[in-house]
Amino acid sequence: RKKVSRTLLTSSVLTTVKSQHNKRTAKMPSFAKTAITALLLALPCASGFVTPKVGVPTVNAPVSAPESNTALNIMNDVPYGEESRKYRRTVYDFDAWKKHRSQDRFWYNMKTILESGIYRGLLNEVGAVSAVAALAIVWNGLATGYTDFDGVTHEAVINSLPKLALPMSVFTVTSPSLGLLLVFRTNASYERWDGARKMWGLMINRSRDVVRMGAQWYDPSTAETGYCEPGTVVEVDADERADKLNRLSKSVWSFSRALARHLTPPEEDEEQFQKDVRERLDPEQAEALIAADHRPNRAMYDIGNAINDLPMHYMRRNQMDADVAHFEDISGGCERIFGTPIPLVYSRHTVRFLTTFLLFLPFGMYNQFGDSWNHIGLIPSASLVAMFMFGIEELATSLEEPFSILPLIGISNKIGVNCDELAKFTPSLPSTSMATASSVQEGSPSMASKTAVAK
Repeated sequence: RKKVSRTLLTSSVLTTVKSQHNKRTAKMPSFAKTAITALLLALPCASGFVTPKVGVPTVNAPVSAPESNTALNIMNDVPYGEESRKYRRTVYDFDAWKKHRSQDRFWYNMKTILESGIYRGLLNEVGAVSAVAALAIVWNGLATGYTDFDGVTHEAVINSLPKLALPMSVFTVTSPSLGLLLVFRTNASYERWDGARKMWGLMINRSRDVVRMGAQWYDPSTAETGYCEPGTVVEVDADERADKLNRLSKSVWSFSRALARHLTPPEEDEEQFQKDVRERLDPEQAEALIAADHRPNRAMYDIGNAINDLPMHYMRRNQMDADVAHFEDISGGCERIFGTPIPLVYSRHTVRFLTTFLLFLPFGMYNQFGDSWNHIGLIPSASLVAMFMFGIEELATSLEEPFSILPLIGISNKIGVNCDELAKFTPSLPSTSMATASSVQEGSPSMASKTAVAK
């Protein structure tokens, strides 16, 4: 009897163990399908932001002139990164502003969301958050149970695993601090961009002003004494005047062009810079500018020489020199922005805070998606949140160094065109205009003191 009872007991235990093993074995293929589904869903949530690397058509734009006269040519085919920054130097015109404030801008911007360079550059970050969300679904499916494709609910596959979830209150408490960090980060970056653009706007104004003063105050009667003697009659050599004003115009242009090169990587602009300078300047002046260690300083020196060569009242020459002194402020201000980023401790802390926040966010959002199949809605939701929040930091980083996204060469070319036009202006009433351009010793204009005759 004892032998029989032992045999029956052993058989019963083996049957029970075998039954449990078969149940677990039956669960595994079903759960594997669920897990694979979660992983496959995580892939497209990140693959929409993949930066193409092979077979991507590129834009064959001139190195020195990637700026466009319109903002309508969106460069979707250019891979995002350092190479694409030079194609973001848009200059708005009337058509661009019409499109910018169009009532269709909302749907257009949503339609092109996956073509945005900002979002396409966030593959690694969004992919990591999507992977964490998929991990939370798979892990908790093993630990707490899951629902198969037939809608059948299964028990936990591994009862010893803990559930991975965090209370949302953790993120509710920390989100205001993260928001303040991101706001300061973006504001500080925008101020740097705005400051750089204002400096180059001031350069446009001062460049035009210097050439305008040179053209209007050109006065041969002051060549020897530095001021005008009342009653003198002066002949103006039109060719000589044109040559000297042309030299001034080209020298003013050379400063903006040299500063643009000074703030641009050598591999992007050095070759074109040398070509432009040799085409527009005299050979001796061009080679001296190219050989200079600090080219903007050399360009300012050339402007000073061109001003000194103009015959005019000494007080008006001082006024022109005061305008040229602003070029030094502009150059130094640009170098300050370029050489000094937002304090690295702040930028790094913001990135670490944001990354940690978003990587743990799927665990806080997990319980909120209990009504979706196996919490699968967590993956696209977490990916979208990560895309937009990482995008804020990416925008700030893009604006922090503004010179690679500002149309510096386009602005320089505009200065050259405007200054050349100003240098060619001639007085429509020679006696009145040139008399206004002359001055007595005290520096005040004398309308009736002299007569200028255009030769």
